[in-house]
Amino acid sequence: MIGKLGPLEWIFNTPSHHRVHHGSDKKYIDKNFGGILIIWDRIFGTFQKEEELPNYGLTTPMTSKNPITVQFYEFPRLYKDLLKARSMSEFAGYLFKPPGWQPKNRSTAP
Repeated sequence: MIGKLGPLEWIFNTPSHHRVHHGSDKKYIDKNFGGILIIWDRIFGTFQKEEELPNYGLTTPMTSKNPITVQFYEFPRLYKDLLKARSMSEFAGYLFKPPGWQPKNRSTAP
């Protein structure tokens, strides 16, 4: 309901920035972490302006509404990925790269 807020968007985290933070579109993943000041995202390269209304949700669909399942859904999947790691670099990639990251020499097929 709230659009852009003009010059305030350069310093403060606005509803537009927060929508991007929750977006599941590829260009909006891992962006706009600032709680109050968006300037930190601009400094550290994690800023993304809202170019169109984001799609909200997860990058991988989840059908459960159980709060325990929702909270811990990704941990078994991450564990399986970590077991597949062939080097410390791949291990770190699975932990710190964006969702769905795969080593270059591997396909994304399960």
